[in-house]
Amino acid sequence: MKVGFTRFFCFMHDNLIKDIEDIIGDIAQYYGCYLVGIMFAPARRRDSGVILRAYVDAEGGVNISQLSDISKELGMILDVKDLIKFKYTLEVSSPGVNRVLLKFNDYEKYKGKRVKISLKNKINGRLNLIGEIVDLERSESDEGPCVKILDEIENKIRVINFFQIKKGNLLVV
Repeated sequence: MKVGFTRFFCFMHDNLIKDIEDIIGDIAQYYGCYLVGIMFAPARRRDSGVILRAYVDAEGGVNISQLSDISKELGMILDVKDLIKFKYTLEVSSPGVNRVLLKFNDYEKYKGKRVKISLKNKINGRLNLIGEIVDLERSESDEGPCVKILDEIENKIRVINFFQIKKGNLLVV
């Protein structure tokens, strides 16, 4: 089975991600914001390492000054603590209008909203689904949690294993 970069990378660096989330959470809170989530993504150029993307938000929205301050402080702390032992580029941003959905709780929070989901493996020949989140199932079984989507193309409910989701975004526009 082919494993996507982000899921594989995160699996290999769970403790690192937790440590970074703790640091960013404290910094964001100081600036009146909260951490939405972080993700590592491959850089466009191979020799550029990876991109550490941190998404922060605030009630009523986050402003550029807050993002800049959080980025500067986070960059300094990561440099001093030397937590990341590989080449990376830091990006701190808001989740945007078409908000990225990173955690299962994000899908719970936006139940009833329209989303676009990119899958790791095809379902009926498709890698992308667009539709409304209609329900969620938390499961302790090997299959894990699932997101139920009303697929707009086929007008039917799709049950998607959360771990098969490559990327999710709200569709506001």
